[in-house]
Amino acid sequence: MKVVGITILRTGASLPDPIPMSMACDLSSYGFFQRQGVKEMLTFFSKTFTKRTEPGQRQSITHESYVIHCYVRSDGLAGSVTTDAEYPARV
Repeated sequence: MKVVGITILRTGASLPDPIPMSMACDLSSYGFFQRQGVKEMLTFFSKTFTKRTEPGQRQSITHESYVIHCYVRSDGLAGSVTTDAEYPARV
């Protein structure tokens, strides 16, 4: 059970893609040469799935061994949490 990354993003109709405002990643379980690739993957997941989430909605997407939980508020502020598959959804 592990949280791999948390991202706060700004999104809206006037923006072509969501803009990450802040991001925190725990990459300690990955090798030194894998960390940059995993961080880019987390950024891609956050931006892509936030863009596909309607304002005021939540969704959880499973991709391989990761689960991405997205929430977009009606004012355009969004949050994305990437966890492993064992992490409970309601924590």
